[in-house]
Amino acid sequence: MNRLFLRIKICIKDITACICYLVSAVVVLCLLLGLDSVSEERSAVPIGLINDDLSSESERLRESIMNNDAFYVYEGSRELLNEKLLEGYINSIVIIKEDYGLRIRKGNTDEIVEIISGEDNKVSVVVGDIIAGSMLYDVCAEKGYRLYLKQEGNAGLSRDEYQKYILKTADRPDFQFGFELEYRDANDGKIDETSVTNGMIYKQMIAGMFAMLLSLIAFVSCNGICLEYEAGTRRRLKNLPNSKLLMNTADFFGIYLYTLPLGLAGGYLLAGLKGMTIAAIYLLLLCAVCLLLSNLLKKTDAYQLAGAVLIIALGVCGFVSVFSGLVGGSDFLNYTPNALFIENFIK
Repeated sequence: MNRLFLRIKICIKDITACICYLVSAVVVLCLLLGLDSVSEERSAVPIGLINDDLSSESERLRESIMNNDAFYVYEGSRELLNEKLLEGYINSIVIIKEDYGLRIRKGNTDEIVEIISGEDNKVSVVVGDIIAGSMLYDVCAEKGYRLYLKQEGNAGLSRDEYQKYILKTADRPDFQFGFELEYRDANDGKIDETSVTNGMIYKQMIAGMFAMLLSLIAFVSCNGICLEYEAGTRRRLKNLPNSKLLMNTADFFGIYLYTLPLGLAGGYLLAGLKGMTIAAIYLLLLCAVCLLLSNLLKKTDAYQLAGAVLIIALGVCGFVSVFSGLVGGSDFLNYTPNALFIENFIK
């Protein structure tokens, strides 16, 4: 127990480790409270919107686009939005043309909305489909009114009266229709709702960065073991009547307890009590690996090189596993520590 507390003291007195710890804590706080809070919003497709028409129809379309969760909308001048498009800040520019409402009322729907995007931008096709869906009500209502006027013996309602009539009719049960979607999990068990959201990729990336920061803390905390080997302290300790296994066990738990507060705090912010458990298990593994590495190499330079390579390799495997799951790839990466860390946080 004395050795365990002494190891914690040594970690606290290690200026490099403490600076790394504090900087990482600030970075984690900024990541979790910053990126995570806007991940849903910023994961939507960023588009520019220009409304050159002042009709009620164009305003309805504008409101529909603004309120659509699939879009993050910028409004501004053509010059500003063109600049954002060329710099890659937005995906497309949607322009509601000047005579949009008038042409809708005349039944002419050709080229009433313009979408500007890059030549190879395939997402703009989806953007166009969503916007076309937002236009359907006004287009169908106007065409319905024109068909109504052609019917023999109609009541002669004006356009405004017809609009009020169809709104009232829409509430009648025999005119209502809809689609019922049923979600199931991978084992074909029915679930009430899905937790998959537009911000899932953002959350995976945040979890991946958090894992790398935890591995960095564990790596730096074990650096002192190599310094003790180089200074001959470890050899002198071997002469004391203590088991080598007990010495390393005390060192391990000392380092683990030193790194644990950051893991628990970040894990709680990310995923509550389950997040704390996942972070604690991940740190347990990383501290064990870093301690083993320092005892095997015994040289600071060799340990730092090997540790840096290990951290980068684990981080890359974690991030690649996110995208391999999207595009289809090898399942091997999904079993690396960082990939499992990310997967369990998302669950």
